Amino acid sequence: MKTLPLCCLGLVLFAFLTPDPCQRVVADDVTLHGVVRDTSDNILPGVQIAVVGTTLKASTDEDGRFVLAVDGSKPIELIFSKSGYQDAQLSLKDLGQRIETKLVAITDDTGLITYSRSISMSHSIGELRRDVEKYASREMDDELYREVVERYGEKPSEEAVFRIYLPKGVAKVNGLFLISEHGVGGPMMEYPMVREFADRHRLALVGMLGNAVQRGVYPASTLDGVLVDIGDHVNHPEFGSVPVFTFGHSNGTGFSASYAAMRPDRVLGWVSFHSGGSWHLVFPGVEQVPGLVLHGNKDSYFDNGQADAVRMLRRERKAPIALLVDGESGHWPRDREATFSLVLRFCESCLRVRLPGVGSASEGVAWRSEPLQPADIPSGWLGQAYDREAGGMQKLGIATYADYQGDRETANWLADETFAKSWQSYGASLEP
Repeated sequence: MKTLPLCCLGLVLFAFLTPDPCQRVVADDVTLHGVVRDTSDNILPGVQIAVVGTTLKASTDEDGRFVLAVDGSKPIELIFSKSGYQDAQLSLKDLGQRIETKLVAITDDTGLITYSRSISMSHSIGELRRDVEKYASREMDDELYREVVERYGEKPSEEAVFRIYLPKGVAKVNGLFLISEHGVGGPMMEYPMVREFADRHRLALVGMLGNAVQRGVYPASTLDGVLVDIGDHVNHPEFGSVPVFTFGHSNGTGFSASYAAMRPDRVLGWVSFHSGGSWHLVFPGVEQVPGLVLHGNKDSYFDNGQADAVRMLRRERKAPIALLVDGESGHWPRDREATFSLVLRFCESCLRVRLPGVGSASEGVAWRSEPLQPADIPSGWLGQAYDREAGGMQKLGIATYADYQGDRETANWLADETFAKSWQSYGASLEP
């Protein structure tokens, strides 16, 4: 038997101890596992993950998870990207740990997420103004829409821009505050008090600007679909079903009242601030939702039947609605702070009436899913009518429904004592 020279034994031993280059790559392969969320702690599907300096890529699945094999012998940097969100870059130190990262939504300089959509002007209730007498008593459903389009033709589309504010750290919002951004609605979206209100009640603010939506979009299915799409865009699918408040100023009041008329089972309350007319305030269905119509006594647009519309809604339809007059203002609010505070107090009163199981305990908690309750007129308070001949600021009388001494059929309806006192104080001094 031949023996190998010592030098040959060394070569054999060296070859045995030195790993094959291919084996080294396999040995250094590391499989990364992770999950990506947004800043509301919702999972983010469809996020692209790329390894810097390589062609390696992966994407998150429907559960926001990803798996990615990398060469662990080199420093690893990952870039996370998704349309509508800021890119995020992450340098990995411990390759064995599960990766968790969050993407921040792209916002404008006011901190709002922007979404745009082309909508046909045929979807605006402005088309109904062509024949108010014919259409004012009709429900704004799909049948009416088809009839109007057949009569007047399909109108071209215009871009509608939506701006969205999401409450901080909320995975699922309780509801939406839909705001026509025409007029004072734009500043309202950006006002700290309103955003604090949204945070406190876990509400998303959705501002809308564009003729087809700010004046009032119909049928309701059109706006319903837009809200579903916006929910997908901001990773909040509940946008398509949660309760809403509506607000509009000037021609934006067409939106706030009409959506309440079309979706009384979804709208908690609606606010018409200094409307340009009254025809859009009385569509069938609006009487099922608490409403607040505000106006300035020195506003020339106040002579277009708003007070008569409120009295009619109270007497003929038993509507839970009130008119509140600022005796010294014109078409714009004299004091935004006071006006926005009053509007938010009205919204909270609607919440106590429409979701009594939630009520004042809604702050900072998730709402239970339950149907909206109708307003019980005898359980509310009533307030006197504003005297336009006397003018100026007026401290109008308020009382429970049972104790009210005037005409209960036409008196302003106020949800409860808390809001009744705010309504009275604002009319007298702009201090809700």
